[in-house]
Amino acid sequence: EGIDEEGKVARIFKQRSAMYMRVLCLAALCVSASAFSPSSSIPSLRSARHASISPSLSAAPSLGKAMRSGAMNGLRMQAAYGKTQVAEATEKATGTVIFLHGLGDSGNGWTKLRDTISVPHVKFLCPTAPTREVTACDGMSMPSWFDIEGLTPSQLRVDPEGIQQSVDHVLKIVEDEIAAGTPSDRIVIAGFSQGGNIALAAAMQAKVPLGGAIALSTWYPRGIADKPDAVNSKMPIFIGHGESDPIAKSEWGSKTFEYLTELGMPTEGNIYPEMGHEFKPAQVTDIKVFINRVLGTQTTVELPKPLGMTLEEGAEGEGMVVVSGLKEGGSAEASGEIQVGDQILAINDKIVKGQGFDATMDAIVAAEGDVSVRLNRPPADRTIAWTALSQEEQDRRLNTAGGIIKVCTDRACMNQGSKATVRWLTELTPETFSVTRCSCTGSCGKGPNVVVSGKGKEEKVVYETNSVGQAVKMLMEEFELSVDPTKVQNLINPEKNVEFAMSDELVRQGLMQTVDVRSSFAGNRF
Repeated sequence: EGIDEEGKVARIFKQRSAMYMRVLCLAALCVSASAFSPSSSIPSLRSARHASISPSLSAAPSLGKAMRSGAMNGLRMQAAYGKTQVAEATEKATGTVIFLHGLGDSGNGWTKLRDTISVPHVKFLCPTAPTREVTACDGMSMPSWFDIEGLTPSQLRVDPEGIQQSVDHVLKIVEDEIAAGTPSDRIVIAGFSQGGNIALAAAMQAKVPLGGAIALSTWYPRGIADKPDAVNSKMPIFIGHGESDPIAKSEWGSKTFEYLTELGMPTEGNIYPEMGHEFKPAQVTDIKVFINRVLGTQTTVELPKPLGMTLEEGAEGEGMVVVSGLKEGGSAEASGEIQVGDQILAINDKIVKGQGFDATMDAIVAAEGDVSVRLNRPPADRTIAWTALSQEEQDRRLNTAGGIIKVCTDRACMNQGSKATVRWLTELTPETFSVTRCSCTGSCGKGPNVVVSGKGKEEKVVYETNSVGQAVKMLMEEFELSVDPTKVQNLINPEKNVEFAMSDELVRQGLMQTVDVRSSFAGNRF
C-alpha cells in the first residue's frame, strides 16, 4: 500500500536477487561437497534450484519464520539418519576411518576414498546425514548434519541441538565399531565442510582415546566442543583448506589450526593454492600420509619379562612412546616382530597411546606374567631430510632402495616449486624408492635440482625438474622406471578425473571470482 509501481519493481527485484543468492550459496555447498560425483549430477542441482524459486515470493518470509519456530525444532530432533555405507579394507582391517560428507551429499560417493587414498588395512565407514529442511535455502530439503541460516559464522551455528544430535550419532558409530573389535585408538573421525565440523566436535567430545581427526574445508565447532576430553589431549589432527574457498574462508582453517595448537594438540595441515570449497588430488597425498602414520601396520606381541627393549618419548608434544632399541638376546629381539621405531599403543589391552612415557612404564611394571604389547608401525617417512637420517639408515637405503632421489628444498629451489616436485615424485615412484629432501646442490635455475643415486648408481644432479612431465622423463631416463599413465594424468590435470569432478557453483555461474594466489605451496604448510 502506498508504494508506487517503480518501488514495487525494485522491492521484488531485491527479494528475488536475495533468494537467488541464497539458493546459489547452497548449491555451492552441495556441488562442492559431492567430491566423487560425476559432472552429470550438476543438472539435477539446477533443477532443484529452479524448483525452489518457483513459488510466489510472498511465501518465502512465512516459510523462513516457520523454519525458526518451535515446531521446526521438534522436526529437527526427529530427523532420521541415513544408511552408513561401508568400504571394507582390501586386506585384514586393523583400522577404521569414519568419513562425514558435506551439505546436500550422501555417504555413498565417499566410499571411493578407500581406493583413492589406498591404505589396504583401513576400512571406511561413510554415514549419511538426515534429510531436513535447510533455512539457508528457504526450506529446501536435503541431507544435512544440522540447519544453517547462511554462510556467516553466526548463521552456521544457529542449530546447536542439531549439531549435538549429529555428534551423538557419530559417537554411537564409534561405540559400535569398538564393540565389533576395533580398538578406539585405531579409529579416525574425518569430514568435509559441514561434515568436518561434526567430525571435529565428535573427536573433541569422545571419552575414549581416538587415532586422530581430519577436518577438510570446515570451521571449528565453537560452543559445542571447546576442549578435548583428557584422554584425547594429544590426539593428532589434520586440517586441509582451499586458499580460494568462497564458502568456508581459508582463515577459518588457519584459526582452527592456531586454536588447536594453543590447546597443545599435535596439529598439522595445508592451505592449498588455487583450490576452492572442494576435495582435490592435492590433498590425497597429505591425507594418505596422515592416515598411514596414525593407523600404521598394527602388531600385537606376547613377551615374557624382562622385555629386552628400550623405550623413549617420541615427537615432542604427542605423548607417544617408541621403541628406541632392542637388547641382544632379549625377548623383544627373539620375537622377531618388533622393530626400532615401533610405537607403543597398549599394554595388556590398556591403551597408553598419547599418555606419555610414565603412563606406559607404569602399565608395564603393573603387568603380571607375560606382557601383551600392541604396537603401531608407521611407514618410513619418504620425504624426510636426507641429513636427518642416521648413517646406518642412509647406508641401508643406498643398498636396498629401488632408487635414491633427493630434492633440493633450499629457499631458491623452494620458490621454484620443490615442494610440488617432492609430491610428484612420491606419487609416481613405488614405495621401494627413497624420496627425501636435501640442501642446495648448485644454481636452481628455472626449477629445483634433483639428485639421483642408489644401488651402485653414481650420484648425479638433474637440473630444473619443475613439471610433472620433466619428473616422468627423469624417472624413465635415470631409473628406466615405467610410470602409471593414470597417475600422470591425475597430477597434470586432475579435473579430467571424473572422481574429482567438482567446481564451486558460485564461480561457475560467474557470480564470484577466485582470489589471486600469492603464496607458495610450501609457504602455506601449517
